[in-house]
Amino acid sequence: MFRNTTMNNVAPDAMAYFSKPNPKWANLKDCGAFPCTGPLNVLFSFIDTKYSKGSLLNHGKDFQIISNNTGLSPYLESCEPYQKSNAYICHSNSLGIMMFESMDDDKTDRGMQPVYVGLNGTKQANKLNSFMDNTWDGFYAGQIRLSRFPALIDGNGGNYNISFTGSPAKKMRFLFNSNNKTAAMTIRIAYPSAESRSITINDKVIEPNPWNDES
Repeated sequence: MFRNTTMNNVAPDAMAYFSKPNPKWANLKDCGAFPCTGPLNVLFSFIDTKYSKGSLLNHGKDFQIISNNTGLSPYLESCEPYQKSNAYICHSNSLGIMMFESMDDDKTDRGMQPVYVGLNGTKQANKLNSFMDNTWDGFYAGQIRLSRFPALIDGNGGNYNISFTGSPAKKMRFLFNSNNKTAAMTIRIAYPSAESRSITINDKVIEPNPWNDES
């Protein structure tokens, strides 16, 4: 987050550039079958921005820059492509990063990826990979990858589907970071088993809504 930033004679094409995930990451010792997707889920948020006199760069007082994520960015109505930066310029106060991860005992040695996050009723399909293997044991990778997934998401109150290609973890933790404290969304996960689930916030169980026979 950038607050009270002054853009002093900054060329429009020099403000930022988002590199694509390195294709060489797609190997067993790093990211697995496809590159890690962290660079596709980056959010730069600018608040109360100022510009020098005569500046050629001016995106307004409040704006956001996100990476060119083909499964997400083109479907955000508040965002416009900026090709020279391989980015999108957005004007939305509800963008944020949703971090979710497995809390099961096998969270470092069982994969659930790729995971797809999309707004229900749209073609959004933000394809996520888990964290890179960052352990090196002599001549071999540790093959320890945390099942944690950061996803750029618009907390506009919509219904988002999270689709796992592996069996979803029985216990997961979710965190949503946004400048807008009222930003929110509904998360839907299709579990393969008919087990009861509970939601806790700060270790307090949240009771489900009463059943409505008319809905």
